Amino acid sequence: AEPGILYWDTIINESVADCYKEFGYNTTSTNPCGELPLCPEDSCRLMAINLYSYVEHPFTNKAYFNYEKFIDHSKKTMKIMDNMIELELEKVDKILSKIENDPEDDDIKMIEKNLWTKIRKKCANGRRSGIGITAIGDMLAALNIKYGTKEATNFCSDLFRILATSVYIESCNLVQIDGRPAFSCFDYELEKNNPFLNRLANEEISKNEAGKYIKLLSREFKNKWMNNLGRRNIACLTIAPTGSLSTQTQTT
Repeated sequence: AEPGILYWDTIINESVADCYKEFGYNTTSTNPCGELPLCPEDSCRLMAINLYSYVEHPFTNKAYFNYEKFIDHSKKTMKIMDNMIELELEKVDKILSKIENDPEDDDIKMIEKNLWTKIRKKCANGRRSGIGITAIGDMLAALNIKYGTKEATNFCSDLFRILATSVYIESCNLVQIDGRPAFSCFDYELEKNNPFLNRLANEEISKNEAGKYIKLLSREFKNKWMNNLGRRNIACLTIAPTGSLSTQTQTT
């Protein structure tokens, strides 16, 4: 799973989590597969959306991408991902309980107990999620778009913008509509200059079909982000290599 070149200065500059470095969320390395820059004691939580499944009438001259369905599912995926964090916390609590009940002396159990306590704290306080995609190759082929062309690049750029904005909107909704608490150190003032979040809030219109969705989503995110009412997750996105996932979904 060698990822190639990592531009570390760009990673730090773009990272939303690094806005909260004073709380221990500064990026220090990646997970073993290299797709996710992480702070100490945080976890790699991944979920992928199968892009091919949103192509209507695939491999025909009537083929099109169902943006409405994709936006709806992207938001629902964010909610599912946040629920999965609760499952992770349950598992960590079971590990801590097991350590507590082990027969060894406390000084022997201390190192393992301290490690899992730190992992639990990062999970509960930051609630990092990693929503991504798979099946770009199949999606483009089904839409009669040649992989590697400018058309393909522009299409994917718009699609990723829609994905990113949708899940960040839903992370705000989880707090502002569902009533779930925001991640513990949320502070709009700390992240208001983050270039990634500011791009999501920019209503720049794409000339492609996705433009109308981007404009509406960007406006919605801007309103929910700048009202300073909070967001559920410190970071929301990761696109992993999805080698095994693409095999399981029989996609490229």
